Amino acid sequence: MKALAALLLIASAAQAADFAGAFLASGLGTRGLGMGAFVAMADDASSPYWNPAGLARLRGKAVQTSIQSLSHDRRQNSASFALNARGDMGFGFAWSHASVGEIDGRTASGQYTGPISDRANTFIVAVGRTLGPRLALGFTVKIFDQNIDVPFSPQAKASGRGLDLGAQFRIAEHTWLGAGVRNLGAKLDWKVSLTNQQSSSTEDPLPRVLILGAAHRLFSSLTLGIEFRSGNAQSSHLSAEWILSPLLTLRGGLYHLKTEDQMPFTAGLTLSPMRVETLQFHYAYLTDPLGPGGRQTVGLALAF
Repeated sequence: MKALAALLLIASAAQAADFAGAFLASGLGTRGLGMGAFVAMADDASSPYWNPAGLARLRGKAVQTSIQSLSHDRRQNSASFALNARGDMGFGFAWSHASVGEIDGRTASGQYTGPISDRANTFIVAVGRTLGPRLALGFTVKIFDQNIDVPFSPQAKASGRGLDLGAQFRIAEHTWLGAGVRNLGAKLDWKVSLTNQQSSSTEDPLPRVLILGAAHRLFSSLTLGIEFRSGNAQSSHLSAEWILSPLLTLRGGLYHLKTEDQMPFTAGLTLSPMRVETLQFHYAYLTDPLGPGGRQTVGLALAF
């Protein structure tokens, strides 16, 4: 019965998220989260997640870290590093950790059995390269694992890998197109230990996501973006980034899910102390469909 309860817990969690590997959809970094539409604009250390082709637009080295707080005691932390020394080819590495705070495990009669934990890690390696003066292509290899621990029940473990592809094309001096395909061949291989040194295995494919977008810089300080995504849920996104001064940048966006009538929004800002781009503090806020309070992310970025 306890093993059955553990499996039911896993199944109910997957059903609530509507797809496997839901922790991968929470994003990485802060700038892209604050805008929503980022596939055509990605050009920083978070590019391995949003669009690996953006690594070819990066110059020098960049580092980002972020802490994201979500409803229901969920958290996601990330760190990323990008390098482009040659100018035509960039490399990126990223790590993301998602977890849920301790959940009280109880029997059918309500007796406390101990804490239930859910943890997941994603490791990302990406490469982006220019092909001529206008086109950049990139790919990302993702390795992930997830563990669910239930008191007095077998531990459920999952591991997997997947591939992302990305492209960016400059059609004018201040206009970019972006495209990406996520989770090619991606799946989670679950294994639950049973008695007598036996185990039960199952595969859980991750949904393939297609992303198309465009970005245009109207003025030297204002950039607008639009993006469409199809996969587990179709959505459309609008975004804007406004550089008010060398010290402050504001950004925000609206997006629409075809499965919902509401119009969620995103907002964010960047502070550059001493008016230099080498050190930046980021903040982003997103409405959270799973609960009140929204999703808040704080981050630090370094460029050198």
